[in-house]
Amino acid sequence: MQTPVTAAPVAVPSAEEWIVKSAAGEEYLIQIGFPLSWSSKPDAAQAGKPVHILYCTDGNALFFTALDALHRRLSVPALATDAAAAVVVAIGYPLAADPPPGVFSPRRGRDLTPPSPGADPEREGGADVFADFIRQTVRPFVHGRIAQRRGSGGGSGSGSGSGDAKIGREALYGHSYGGLFALHVLFTRPAAAGFDCYVVSSPSVWWNEEFLLTEEEAFRAAAERAAGGDGGVEKKRPQLMMFAGGDEQVPPRRRGESDDRYEERRRVGEERNMVGHMVAMAGRLRASGKLERFTSKVFHGEDHGTVIACSLSRGLTTFFEDWPLEEYE
Repeated sequence: MQTPVTAAPVAVPSAEEWIVKSAAGEEYLIQIGFPLSWSSKPDAAQAGKPVHILYCTDGNALFFTALDALHRRLSVPALATDAAAAVVVAIGYPLAADPPPGVFSPRRGRDLTPPSPGADPEREGGADVFADFIRQTVRPFVHGRIAQRRGSGGGSGSGSGSGDAKIGREALYGHSYGGLFALHVLFTRPAAAGFDCYVVSSPSVWWNEEFLLTEEEAFRAAAERAAGGDGGVEKKRPQLMMFAGGDEQVPPRRRGESDDRYEERRRVGEERNMVGHMVAMAGRLRASGKLERFTSKVFHGEDHGTVIACSLSRGLTTFFEDWPLEEYE
């Protein structure tokens, strides 16, 4: 006897996505994930509570990972304290359906790499423009959506709404090129960007002959930031989390892998020096006094791909629940 089945659409609870255009007219896919309790009606218990926001680059690849991590934490009240007022935002790209899409857009190479000598102007060096887009367009739009969502328990309009939109902490997460981008923003515009925390996973420090190290050196050497902001109030220094996978630099051999293929992966791992760069930079930044707080961790047994889930889940949980940061190692 054949089991009766009915096709049903895949539902993503308490989430929405929008196409948002930059000043240059380029389209971006902005996906926003809310607590499940916001799906039907305003949560009276959370009224007036600040909403903390984690923004992720490479949104096409990371949104559902971040959303699932958030919802899992919120499903266990004993674990989810401050996370009840938490939102995740993924900044990605509309990907064509033909040919079949992947999860990484070619545009990321331009958006996530700093302007620098030797960068290909057609494909690289657009990080400052992308950072301006996030600050001037994405964040105000997200704040408006939170106001409307909290005020009405849903709604499809794109206006700013009239609900309670008290914004709390905001963090930026990036992996690989995204980690390079996050560090570039931290090093070159720590006050103007407005992020309270940067969550950096396996940053591509190797890119363009390690140009990022020049920005890091300037950041550490800069004089202590003067008082600024509204009313001359001194801006608080940002906090930073850095992660890497222990198998990124010296990868284990895969079952059945040829000598040539393994040697190529080993060579790339050695050249890019992902763990070495992260650990060395962590030591310098920790000693610099330029950060309010700092944590770093190497996830042993994880490679450049698998460490994403580890760093995103740990970074999200720490930012939403265990604030301010404490040292991991």
